[in-house]
Amino acid sequence: QGRERLMATWEAPINPTHTTASMTTATGVVLAANKARRYALIVNDGAADVYINLGEAAVANTGILINADGGSYEISPAQGNLFLGAINGITALGTATLLITEGT
Repeated sequence: QGRERLMATWEAPINPTHTTASMTTATGVVLAANKARRYALIVNDGAADVYINLGEAAVANTGILINADGGSYEISPAQGNLFLGAINGITALGTATLLITEGT
């Protein structure tokens, strides 16, 4: 009768896990591959820029840049970039600590 019905979609809550990763001038693992991943947030808590690569070794000055001092990269279905494979990172110089939240 001309009325539209709204349907709510229920999803199970995301279970977050908080970790850190130390990045240097050699490629290193940020997040291991995880088929259960539904969300990830990577925050650069260091003084050096970090470059990440999805599924392959990271190379300085290529890939996805996460700026120093609070830069971040979010992975989720809502962003349209959910990635379940390994994520690797590297710095061009110096070291940086990444703060990581992964939701499954």
